[in-house]
Order: sequence, then C-alpha cells, then structure tokens
Amino acid sequence: MSWPEHGAMNEALQEKLQTNRRDVIDFSVNTNPYGAPPYLLDKMKEWLSSIFTYPDPKQTKLKKEIAKHLGVTEEEVLPGNGGAELIYATARLFTNQTVLLIEPTFTEYRLALTANHARVKSYVTTEETMWQWTVEDLEKVAKDVDAIWFCHPNNPTGTTISPNTLDSFLTFCYEKNMTVVVDEAFFDFQVTPFSFLPYVKKDYPLLVLRSMTKMFAIPGLRIGYMFGQRSLIQQIQSFLPAWNVNSLGEKAIVTLLQEQNFVNDTAKRIHVERERVHSEIEKLGTFHVFPSAVNFYLLRHVDNRDVEPLLRFLAQEGIHARHTYHFPRLEGRYLRFAVKTRKENEQLLDVLSRWN
Repeated sequence: MSWPEHGAMNEALQEKLQTNRRDVIDFSVNTNPYGAPPYLLDKMKEWLSSIFTYPDPKQTKLKKEIAKHLGVTEEEVLPGNGGAELIYATARLFTNQTVLLIEPTFTEYRLALTANHARVKSYVTTEETMWQWTVEDLEKVAKDVDAIWFCHPNNPTGTTISPNTLDSFLTFCYEKNMTVVVDEAFFDFQVTPFSFLPYVKKDYPLLVLRSMTKMFAIPGLRIGYMFGQRSLIQQIQSFLPAWNVNSLGEKAIVTLLQEQNFVNDTAKRIHVERERVHSEIEKLGTFHVFPSAVNFYLLRHVDNRDVEPLLRFLAQEGIHARHTYHFPRLEGRYLRFAVKTRKENEQLLDVLSRWN
C-alpha cells in the first residue's frame, strides 16, 4: 500500500503503518487548533433555509464583499469551492506552457499542472539554505518559462521569503512577462504577513489564491477565493461552472471576512505556542526543529536517520504526523507537525521524550 497523499487521512495511515488506535490526535491536520468562531455553528443553522434556492451564478454580492475586504475591484476577485478547485482551474491557464514550481511544496500544484498538459520545471530548495531561494537562483532556471508557481508561506516547510526578495522577484517576473501564481493558504497564520495586493493594483500578471478553511477550521465547507490581474481572473472564471460556491459557503465567506480580530488573535496564540514547543523539542536533544512562520513545522532526527520508525511509534502512541515521502528532496526524512492546543502539544512532547 502506498503512503497517504495528504494529511487528515487517518484510516489510510493506520492501514499503512498497521496500527489501530481510535484515540488519535492528528498532528497531520494543519487547520486552526482552536476551532471555528464559536457562533459559526449557530449561524449555519440559521442559514440552512438558503439551500432551497440557487445561489447567484454571477456571485455579485460575494465578489463585492471580497473586493471591499481586499481593496480591489470586483473584476479582480474570484470565489471558489475551496483552494483545490481554484488550483486546478488556474492550472488550465498553462496548457502546453512551461511552469516553474518552487519545491518542495504542496503536491497538488504539480498534479493539477500535469493534468492540464503543462510542462513542469522544478527549482528545489534545500535544508542547507533553510528552504530559502533568491531571485538570482530563479533567473538561472527560469529561461523559456511562462509562469512561476509557489506557496507562501510554504507548505510543508513553513518558511517565508523576505519582503525585499519578493519585491525584486515580482519585478523580475513583470519585466520577463511571466505570470506569478502564489498560494496563500496559510497567509493569515503569520503575525506580520507580506501582502501581494499592491502588485495586483499595479496590474502585474499575478494570481493569489487564499483558502478560508485553514484559519477558520472548516475544511468540509470548502470555501476560498483568489485575486489577481483582471484578464487572468476572467479566463479562470470561464473554466468554472455556474454556482460553484454553494449558498452556505457564500454566507460563510461574507461573515468570516469580518473576523480580522479572530485571525489576529489566532496568529498570536499560535506563534507563542509554536515557539514554546520548538524550544521544548530542542531540549530533548534527539530532534532538530526547523523555524516556521505558521501553524506547522518540520522535524527530523539530529542524526538524519529514517523517520519511519518514529512515525510508526507515534501512531502506536496515538499521535499522527504528516509524512513527507511525496515531497521532492524531503523524501520521508522529515515529519511535519501541526501546532495544536497546549494540552495536545504536551502529549506530543511526552511521546517524543520517550523515543530513542
């Protein structure tokens, strides 16, 4: 049996590792550990009657609210049925074109591009550079490339690139007439995030994808949006079916866009807990933890040994981690852990302390 393709696949991971625990804490899931805003479930009950009518196929109100939130025009935004739908729709832009992926990163980008007959080139960052890249690095490999696609902050490394580098990078792509696609699924988990909005307003060939399911801990609802250059957004809109966002999803997006205080509070709480957990793990002397700007982080043995025995031990102890066998250059030598609640993190620390 192959390794599960994603996190949050408990049954598949148990089958692969031949374990059978019901009381599992799933550290492979990187949604908000504190849950959704407390009122949201009651709101969903209030909104239930909306499922008996069609949502607006033109998404007029929804686009207006997203545009207002971002400070862009309605023609520069596009709601979606979760980030995955927008990833695959965006990939259709590049049929028979060449796209440079900055990896290791979320594996669905490559799958979406190849499914749409794009040619995929790869630039792979490494531990030696702390998963960082420079404009000079990309200039060497970006010849005859139509687009560059990356995740920021990156999944699974949790890393960000400096604002100065991003500014130079976007200018470089603009001068070379290369489209830039940025997935910001974990944008709002940063305490001080870099904003790509000014470049959209300057009409750069830029597309930015955002998921709302991570921060608000509602992955089953499938809501997200993207923004970018008007002409590119219009093309992607033509690839999507009418009514692609359901009535409950529409109402949830409009409501949750107003929750900036919730977002800010979550980012601060996770920052404090992440740094505490990192410090405690490093004290064990068995593992190396990599810096992260978001709600997950990478870990490996200090001696760089295979982590499959650790992954199995954790599962036997009721802890699921995210393997990295599908990520280029990571290839299973690292595990990714979500930042959970303090109680759950203490259980992880206890199990790690008993590993040798």
